[in-house]
Order: sequence, then structure tokens, then C-alpha cells
Amino acid sequence: MKAEKTKIYYTYNQINRDLEIHKVEKELAYQKFLRSLDETKDSLEIKNIIGDTPQKAMNILSMLSGPLKSAALTFLFKKIL
Repeated sequence: MKAEKTKIYYTYNQINRDLEIHKVEKELAYQKFLRSLDETKDSLEIKNIIGDTPQKAMNILSMLSGPLKSAALTFLFKKIL
């Protein structure tokens, strides 16, 4: 483990400057965290998990009629369950 070097300040302006830098760095890290959290929440939405496959299947099923539609729905439900 590397030992931290002790910083020596000669004026209050130097201290204030470092405090401002740390404040900005802290805010930047917090904003990055919030953005990452939002991206994670978005990726966990159901539409992003299952994609657009159900919509494509429904579009295909809407083109079918009668017994073909019934057979296709039965097949899909058996695959899902």
C-alpha cells in the first residue's frame, strides 16, 4: 500500500483552491453515479429485456386469420410457458 504524501499549504487561498477542486470532483462523481443508475434502471425495463420480439410476433399473427391464427397462438403460448 502506497503512503500518501502530506501536502503542505502556505496560504488559505491554496486550501480554498484544493477544497473547490475536491468539491467539483465530488459533484462530477455523483453525476456519473446518477447517470449510471439511470442507465441501469432503463436497461431493466421490461421492453429492454424482452426486446421487440413480441411486437414482431403480434405483427405476424395479425396477418393470419382463422385456424392459422389459433394454431400459431397455441404454439407461441406453449413455447412461452
